[in-house]
Amino acid sequence: MGKWMAIDNKRELIRTIMKEAYGQGKRRKPLKVKAPALERRLEGWIEKAEQRGMCLNRKVITRKAKKLRFEVGGPALDVGLSVGWMSAFLNRHELRSRPRHGEAGSAKPDVVRQGRHARHEVTDLYDPQDIYNMDETGLNYKAAPTRSICTSKMPGVKKDKTRITLALTTNADGSDSLPVLFIGRAVKPRCFGKKTAEQHGFLYRKTNKAWMNSKVYQEWLLNLDREMRAAQRHILLLVDNVSSHAHGDLVLTNVQVESLPPNTTTHLQPLDAGIIASFKARFKSLQIDQAIDRFDAGEDVDGRTVYKVDQLQAMQWSQELWKTTPPSTIAHCWQKTGLAVLLRGIAEPDAEDDVVQTEDCDEDVVDVMLRVASIQL
Repeated sequence: MGKWMAIDNKRELIRTIMKEAYGQGKRRKPLKVKAPALERRLEGWIEKAEQRGMCLNRKVITRKAKKLRFEVGGPALDVGLSVGWMSAFLNRHELRSRPRHGEAGSAKPDVVRQGRHARHEVTDLYDPQDIYNMDETGLNYKAAPTRSICTSKMPGVKKDKTRITLALTTNADGSDSLPVLFIGRAVKPRCFGKKTAEQHGFLYRKTNKAWMNSKVYQEWLLNLDREMRAAQRHILLLVDNVSSHAHGDLVLTNVQVESLPPNTTTHLQPLDAGIIASFKARFKSLQIDQAIDRFDAGEDVDGRTVYKVDQLQAMQWSQELWKTTPPSTIAHCWQKTGLAVLLRGIAEPDAEDDVVQTEDCDEDVVDVMLRVASIQL
């Protein structure tokens, strides 16, 4: 249901923008630009960024516009920087989103229902604060946007696939987000300097490919069991049904582990239901802000380096972002899966904190709008 509502919302967005631009299918005179000084400054910045090879998307341009709005002042302060305004700005200046290089399975509904029902037999025995979900996600912390809003075709930039893995764990009411388990390729990355990961305040392990394996998982699980035993708590832990999550002959006294059915994680795993997407969107915002500041400060950066973040910075950002993930966002995603009956009184997430979808889908919608807007009526 949510999927179709999202599609309807995007269709309505396209209709609204096209209606604003052209009315009810009739040719209209161009609307008066509310803040020409802001648009001139923003267009000049985009041209400069394009010449230096900086990859831009709508989010980057919007955040730069927010900074310029206060510098320009006057009418610029009244510009809302809405999706409609941005689309009109891009259309006026003939800017399009172009690829920089050319380079779940869904589960059956009855399988999802059966899996949810089977897990209810276990989750109903626990309070929401005692039901946890752990999932890993790869973080390509150096990656730049693959599409750029520009006036003409731009040369491709090789995608930087440098990655660390983050194991994120939280409970159903969002009251307890456990420390992030980071997994990387190096025992002691160069950017750590003379300090170890522990001295930097990280829970960090090294594997050959920076993925979770059963050894790291079992070590983490035993530590979690010890912590819960010390706190005199008994918890339920929901995890993916993958080989790296095998706990073999481990004797656990205070943690009950339940695997989710195969191919149902997008439906039944709370972290996959929007928590990780929200986390990554917030990380990307920090990366974008840093790239803009670097570029504006005149640092010697280009399209290949302006978005780069080292592993230490990525881990520091990730740790802080995870600590500050709103409990309402977490609880909302648990509610979407239907795995736990949450306590009453949990606030709905704010618009900015709610589930954030990946940018790719929105970029595709924007491309459609811009292509349609470019047709001569």
